[in-house]
Formats: sequence, structure tokens, C-alpha cells
Amino acid sequence: MVFNKLVPSSALALALWAVPAAAQDDGTNDVIVVRGAFIPDEKKSTSEISSLLDAEDFERAGDSDIAAALRRVTGLSIQDGRFVVVRGLNERYSSATLNGLPLPSPEPLRRAAPLDLFPTSVIESTLVQKTFSPQYSGEFGGGLVELRSKSIPNEDFMEVSLGFSVNDETTMQSGLFYEGSNTDIFGFDDGLRDIPTGALALLAGSVDSDTQNAIDTSFDQRDTLLIQTDDAPANGSGSLALGKRFYSEGDMEIGTVLYVGYGNDWETRDGERFRLEGVNSAGTDFFQTRQEVTVSGMSSTGIDFNSDHSVQATGLLVRKSLKSAEISTTVADENEFLQERTDFIERQLWQGQLTGQHLFAGLSDLEMGWKLSYGEAERDQPYNRQTSFRFDESAGEYGFTTEGRRSYIEFNYLKDENLAGGLDFVLPLDFDMPVELKFGGSYADNTRATERRFFFFDGDFPTEIQNSRADLIYSDEVLGLTSPNVRYFQSALEPDNFEGNLEVLGAYAGADFELGETMRAALGVRFEDSTQETETFLSRSPADIDSFAPIEEEYFLPSVTLTWNPVGNFQLRGAYSETITRPQFRELSPSIFTDPDTDVNYAGNPFLVNTEITSFDARAEWYFNRGEFATIGVFYKDMANPIEEAVVSEGEAVRTTFINAPSAELFGAEAEFEKNFDLVEFFGSNALTDGNTLVFKTNYTFTSGEVSDDGTITVANRSGQGVTAEVRDAASNILDGSRLAGLSEHLFNLQAGIETSSDAKITLAVNYASERTLIRGEAVSAGRFLPSVVEQPPIMVDFIIDQPLSLFGQDGFKMTLKIQNLLNEKFDAFYEDDGTSILDGEQNFQTYDRGRTLSMGLKKSF
Repeated sequence: MVFNKLVPSSALALALWAVPAAAQDDGTNDVIVVRGAFIPDEKKSTSEISSLLDAEDFERAGDSDIAAALRRVTGLSIQDGRFVVVRGLNERYSSATLNGLPLPSPEPLRRAAPLDLFPTSVIESTLVQKTFSPQYSGEFGGGLVELRSKSIPNEDFMEVSLGFSVNDETTMQSGLFYEGSNTDIFGFDDGLRDIPTGALALLAGSVDSDTQNAIDTSFDQRDTLLIQTDDAPANGSGSLALGKRFYSEGDMEIGTVLYVGYGNDWETRDGERFRLEGVNSAGTDFFQTRQEVTVSGMSSTGIDFNSDHSVQATGLLVRKSLKSAEISTTVADENEFLQERTDFIERQLWQGQLTGQHLFAGLSDLEMGWKLSYGEAERDQPYNRQTSFRFDESAGEYGFTTEGRRSYIEFNYLKDENLAGGLDFVLPLDFDMPVELKFGGSYADNTRATERRFFFFDGDFPTEIQNSRADLIYSDEVLGLTSPNVRYFQSALEPDNFEGNLEVLGAYAGADFELGETMRAALGVRFEDSTQETETFLSRSPADIDSFAPIEEEYFLPSVTLTWNPVGNFQLRGAYSETITRPQFRELSPSIFTDPDTDVNYAGNPFLVNTEITSFDARAEWYFNRGEFATIGVFYKDMANPIEEAVVSEGEAVRTTFINAPSAELFGAEAEFEKNFDLVEFFGSNALTDGNTLVFKTNYTFTSGEVSDDGTITVANRSGQGVTAEVRDAASNILDGSRLAGLSEHLFNLQAGIETSSDAKITLAVNYASERTLIRGEAVSAGRFLPSVVEQPPIMVDFIIDQPLSLFGQDGFKMTLKIQNLLNEKFDAFYEDDGTSILDGEQNFQTYDRGRTLSMGLKKSF
């Protein structure tokens, strides 16, 4: 089978080899052929199809985190502000590494690390590789994002940055707030939100009346509960970066880079949500204020010795906390409810790395690289609470209600651990042509555990206080009564504990070599042996573990890339590869989880299998100078068992789950152009043009991807007997020919700016992505589907000024002024009416205004 799939690549190699070189030596004379000027550009010199962002790109676009910066790369878009979508394939089909090592993830629904956690200030450069090469993980459907941290500085430095910003929808506008703990401003809870120790007794079952009363009054009923109204403040940030060369004599250099940063951002959302509940629906108007606190730090120390050996130790900590308060009204089943919600979510990722690079001149210049890392990611969501009131038409007012567990306090905790290591060798050989042999191996062990602790209020609350303020309803005087009580919820269909493990052992071998003067080939194969296991259990019966059959697979994954340089700095590339994608942990867990951003209920499917992907790529590249080029390329992917989100009805309930579609195809084309123009050449020499340069960057990507219903799918059937596999016709969940989830057909970026002789930069940046499917609908009858959820990403137009300044008689200052979302685009996701859905016309899924943001920053370099 592998041999048959390699035939197209072999044919491509023969076709390119048959093209004559631009110049040849007939053997009678020594001939020197000048094929073009040397351009030191990694995008050009790498053997694979890739894109590169460096510190200058981050600075010019004014992007504060890596996720925001990556949306400007050809073929990339960003979903939820955190996750990269490469060539229409969402984050599950791509991977992100730091210095070549995988990262843990604090995201409950995803194994991919959220890239909004990484400030651009801690990253030296970012490589986006779009074609597979065997030294990387076989989970390479869309591409690889490789973050590279800063190391030994060229000279000692110190940079201090301060910034603030305002948003016309949030700043100095009315918002919602609650007290919380004393350390919320730093993004940490001080212990206020810990689960009361006594309440854990409910996990084991019923308790006596005295213990129950003690538990009822043990929860905080003020600082995590009372919502107040006030004006939202401006956003603020600050950072400190240090670089120090401790030793630089002879053949040894020792240096370190240290970065610490803090940010405090506010956002108010005034919008609408609509949720289908079987044949019924629920519409919600919500008003929410969110405070996001970012704390990050990185330390990297490197040692270079004898010019041939280097060792680098890197430590990284990034964390974001989200504190939110929301008041909403929902109409469902002809009832109207008012909900008060408060929430606090801490996301934290840390990793320690040790890497080395060595050149052994006495062993034919053998290069050896090694790397080792251990990291943990945590997501802690304590005191996620909701208090509900139902409208009483006869009384004309809202009254407190506990029906349907609508009033609750919930605790969620996730811990993700990642141990990884690798060894890589490169051996240069010289036969009739230069050859680099590459080989090595890697090991990764990823473990994840989650806990859900759901407490709800039950029983009879005194009638006279049901129209009172929430803190009076939950007062010790009321909760100290025999009834009401705090109860703990868990069921076999919604287990409150989950554990998962993925272990991958990999090895690879390949070669990079020249075929004559004009051709370069890179080929290799990667072997991966992996085992992925998941299990759930109830706190009340921890020994009764519900385990599912592990996913155990072995793969040989080939890759071939050919680069032809017929003339000058023009080259053609062709690539073929086979890769895979594994289900993510939460996708395999049958336990119920509610996404706090969208209020969507998710239930995993333990019967998912791996996706297998065959990819073909071709690109033409013309390089004018360093960082200046024009490219045009095409790509095609054939996918077996792609994993898709889908809506599945379970009796009266509707949940979002995950399925393996039978197959899918994806193809597209992308073009990019980047060039600097000397204004003097166009407009002549004058005060406005002398020393000034026009920087022009643009790219466009077209992608089409369709899912087939030709086959069957397996869904998780939940009943009193537990979770069982149900095989059904794929047409029950898939509309044949519908678009792949996460795919935008059109992506467009434009950056046009002026760089002046005084090093000032003025840039207008435009980012556009067409609509994309978020959740696929389910068939409810022949030809009739629950509608798919579609997002229309905003057209983002930003204006950035970056200006060096002299202040207080000192140089070294730099001011940045940025206006974001000039067009005032909103967030807009909706249920699509495609003629087959049960809705008559489009209906909002979630929408709210984003507003325009004006930010200013000042940096001082010493």
C-alpha cells in the first residue's frame, strides 16, 4: 500500500529530473555557473514548505501574543483567539512545540496548547512548516508551529515596557463585578474558592443531619456571589526583559535571558445566545464583564564552548486567569428565567527544558542534538456558580428557583503532564554529490486527569425570601434550616472523574541530498508506536472504573520533498507525505462538559479512531532579497476517518459530540507577496521620501474541503446500561459534501506600511477569513437536519505606529500606538439555514459587539 502511494512522488521526481539544467559542464572546461545571488532566508533554504515570523514581524504588526501574530501567516487563521487553523484544518490536525519539544495544554476540550498564552516578547521566532518531515511528530495533518525562545544575547540589555488601552464598548462603560479574593488582581485565588473540606463528605454519599447542616453553611455566599454594577477601568500591562553575558572569553560563552510580564484586560459583552434543545429552543440575552489577568515568565540560559557545542536550559511559565460576572435572561419551554453567574478560571502552563547541540569534527562532522522536557498544564475553575430566578406571571416578578439543578456551585480541575525527549543525528557525506543522512528517535508520555464537583441546592426555601437578594437567600440562617440542603450530583452517564494517557515511541531515518546542480531531494520515513487509554469513574465508587478499549496503532509514515532550482533565485517544490491525527482526550471521554465560553454541552465518544491523511503539495518560489519573495502553491489532502464535531439527540436532550466521518477531501491554493520599495525610486528625492521605505506584504488562500457520508459512523449511546457503541448510517449526522468543520474557504492578509529613516514604522494591517462551520448538525428525519453552527470571523483592520523617541534627554525610548478593529466588527456565530435544517431562516448562536481598542505602549531600552 505504501509503495503504491509513493508512485505519484516517483513520477514527479522523474519529471523534474528530466528538465535540463540552466547550465552544464561538458567535461572539457572548468565552468563556474552563477545561479543567483545568495539570499540568507530560512524560508528559502529549508527543505520543506514553510513560513517564518521573527521579532521584526511581531513589532511591525503590533501583536502581543503568538496566536494574534499567526493569523497573518499564509493559510492560517485563529479560532477562539487561541488555536491555529492551518489550511482549513483545525487545531487537532496541527501541533505546537517550544524549541522542538511538545507542550502540555490546560484546555479541557483540546490537547493542543493555546497560543494566546505566549507573549511575542518571549519568542525569538516562529516557524510554520506545512509539509511533513520525519523528525517531527506524525500528528501533522495541517502543519507544525515551532516556537523558538531567546537564548544567549549578543550584548547585555534591559528593556522596560508599560502599556494601557481602552475599548469603546468596555472602558468607562457600565459593567458587572463581584468581590472575589484579595489576590484576584494578580490572577491567583488566595484560597477563598477552595472546596470546603466538609463538603467532600457528600462525594461518598448521604450524611447525617448535623453534618449536612455544617456543609450547607460552609460555602462562601458573599464574595463569590454578589454581583454589583460599576464602570469598567482601562487595561494595563508591563514587562521587564533582561539579557546578560556572564562570560565570553576564548571558546566559551555563557549568557541568559529573563522575561517577566503582567497584563490586566477588561471586556464587556452585551449580546445574544440561542440554543436548540431537541425540537425546542432557548434564547438568551446576556450581559457579561470579563477580567483577564496574564502573568508570564521565561528564563533561558545557554553555554557555548569550543564553537562546536552548546547547551541550553529553558524555563517557561505562562498563565491566564479569567474572572467573569454575567446576568442573563433565558426563555425556554415557555418559561422565562433570570440567571446570575460568577466564574473564575485559572489556566497555567509551565515547562522545563534542557537541550544540546554538538558537532564532532573527528567523526566526519557528525551533528548530534538532544532534548528533554517535563511540563504541566493546569486549569482550575472553582466556584463557577449560577443562581436562577423564574418569572412568575401572576406576581409579575422573578422568584428564586432550584428546579432542574439551575442553581449550583461547580468546581472543575484539569491537570495535564507531558514528558518528552528526543535524540537527532545529522551525518554529512560526500559521494559524487553531498548527502546529509538524518536519523533519530523520540519519546512522549502525555497524561491527563480531570475532576468535576457539582453541588446544587435542593429542598424548600422560605417563601418570604424567594424574591430577595442572592446573599439573603443563601444566608446561614436559611441554609441552617433542616431544608433546603446542598446536594452533590454524579451519575453513570455523567462521571465526575476522567483519566487519560497517550504514550508515543517514534523513530525516523531520512536523507537530504542534491541531484546535480539544480535538484535537491529530502526523503524519509517515520515509525510511531502509540497507545492511548481513557477511563472514567464515579467518586462514590472509585474502584468501579469504566475503561474503554485502548487505541493501539503502529504506523510507517513516509515523506518526500523535491526542490528544483532551474534559474537564479527561483525554485519549485513538490512534496508527498502520510500523517495521522489522534483523538483528543476530552473527545474520548463520555463525561459531560459545558464550554464556559459558549454554554455548549459536550459529551465525548470513546469509540473514535485515528485519522489517516495523505498529502500532496507543490509551490513555486521567487526570492528577491532577504524577506522579499513571491510564491504560489497548491495542496491536496485525502483524509480517512476525519474527526468532526456533531450534534446528537439523546431523547429530549441535545449534546455536541465527536464522530469519525467516513472520509473527506481538501484542496486549495495559496499565494503570497512580500517586497520593500524605496520611495525615492518612485517619487524622487525629497524630504518625504529620502531614506523611507514602503513595506508591502499580502497573501491569499483558497481552501475547499468536503466531508463524505459514504459509509457508517459510530456514536456513543448513553443509557441505563452505560455507554455502548451504536453504528449508524453516516447520513444521519453528515450532509454529503458539507464543509469540513473549522474551514474558511477564503483567507486574506494585507500589511502596508512605511519605515522611515528615523526607524519609525507606520502600518495598516487587514485580516479576513470567510465563514466556517463550528458544529455539524444531525439528521432528525430524511433530508432534515438540525442546523450547523457557523461563525463569521470579523474583518480586522488595525493601524499601528511604532516610533523611537528621545525623552528626558535620553535616547532608547520607543512608543507604540495601535488602533484595533477599525471597522467595529462584532463576534457573530449563527445556525445556518441551508434549506435542509429544521429552522426557518438563520438564527443567532452567539453574537456580541467587540468594539474598537486604542492602545499605547512605551518601551525603554538600556
